[in-house]
Amino acid sequence: MNERDWRIFNEEFSINYRGGGKIVPHAIRYWKECQLQEPILQSIQELGYITPTPIQRASIPISLEKLDVVGVAETGSGKTLAYLLPILQYLSQIDSNYMQFERIKNQPLALILAPTRELALQITAQAEKLCTRLGYNVVSIIGGHQYQSTIEEIDNGRAGTKGGVDIVVATPGRLLDSIDRKIINLQKCYNLVMDEADRMIDMGFERDLHRLIAYLPTQDDLRCTIDGKIFHLTQRITSMFTATISPPIEKLTKSYLTDPVFVTISGAGEALDNIDQKFEYLPTSKMQIGPEVIKQIKSDNLLRVIKAHKRNNPKALIIIFANFKHVVDTLSEDLDAKQFPNVIIHGSKTQAQRELALEQFKLHDPSILIATDVAARGIDIPQVSLVVNFQMPNKFDEYIHRIGRTGRAGQFGTSVSFIDDGDVATFSELKKFLTKGGKKVPDWLYRYNSATIRE
Repeated sequence: MNERDWRIFNEEFSINYRGGGKIVPHAIRYWKECQLQEPILQSIQELGYITPTPIQRASIPISLEKLDVVGVAETGSGKTLAYLLPILQYLSQIDSNYMQFERIKNQPLALILAPTRELALQITAQAEKLCTRLGYNVVSIIGGHQYQSTIEEIDNGRAGTKGGVDIVVATPGRLLDSIDRKIINLQKCYNLVMDEADRMIDMGFERDLHRLIAYLPTQDDLRCTIDGKIFHLTQRITSMFTATISPPIEKLTKSYLTDPVFVTISGAGEALDNIDQKFEYLPTSKMQIGPEVIKQIKSDNLLRVIKAHKRNNPKALIIIFANFKHVVDTLSEDLDAKQFPNVIIHGSKTQAQRELALEQFKLHDPSILIATDVAARGIDIPQVSLVVNFQMPNKFDEYIHRIGRTGRAGQFGTSVSFIDDGDVATFSELKKFLTKGGKKVPDWLYRYNSATIRE
């Protein structure tokens, strides 16, 4: 294709580039164009990945050239595969003698950082599907898992392998603890991915990220030792994926990425076209009713919404979000009493309990999950058809991440948010969000006194 054809192609898939100190490789149209090793391409086919998503089309060729990349795309866009495939290609090209005879078991060759345990587990599950076929070992290092079990997993590896770890998927705090305990060593880790980097910054992990990156080998290690020949590198490969570009993210890229290519998939952070956003507004300031009455009205409305959705789709997966653990517990008891079995996730649940709840939910047994924002990110279950915000989140960004649990992988979904005058802090951003995305602004929100809302 000529340059005009490529411009049309990029427009069609909403791909935008900026930055990069070298010529940026073109996006891929088909998997076979991305020059992956045949076993990797075969695994992609076996796992049913028919065509690349926009972020995969654009970022994979850049990563395969061993260039640093910043991918700006929402969750559900296929970004996990966008960085996993280049990592696997990188592993396949490392000196075979080193891989077979010289490797130290607790020295991973690639590191993927994630903000939450739930997201880390999702990434690990997807990585394992590929690694199992290709003979690599992936280990998750997250809170809630015993250190001893991590040590055993590193030592033993999967059945049929020599043990050791090729890819680590970790949350920042737990990884730092594991480094301090000598469980893991990043001395040979020249491939770094920071997934949902904006979320890690929001959660206060910026300092931890700086500490972790300081443990990684440098360009001097490649130049002054035989590592450059072993890993076929002249500099570390660093990739970052984020839904937004904020000043802290810009600072992070300037500090640790070398001439990164920014790949933005248009629509990241804008209203989600494949989600039907509905709102049930309660004008509490005019009704002069107490919090218990408000809660009862919302509970009755929740039951009505669930019944209506289940009537059309009895096997539908539904996620209900609340802001507080005690509200989650109460909703769970209320729905149980109404013959709607459910599982719950919040901060007081152990990691094992959270994982069990998610596995049961994925199996539709039961088909309702009630959670605080601990589950708003990292849950990647394409079959979720309804998200209910029983309480609006305090931060508007969390609203976007909550409803983003539905309408995934190209499917359509519905969100229903219960909202009242106590949520006025979110009204301005909600109005702008809906307007920018071409969505209908509800009458109550359109009429709301603009003097009360800071536009």
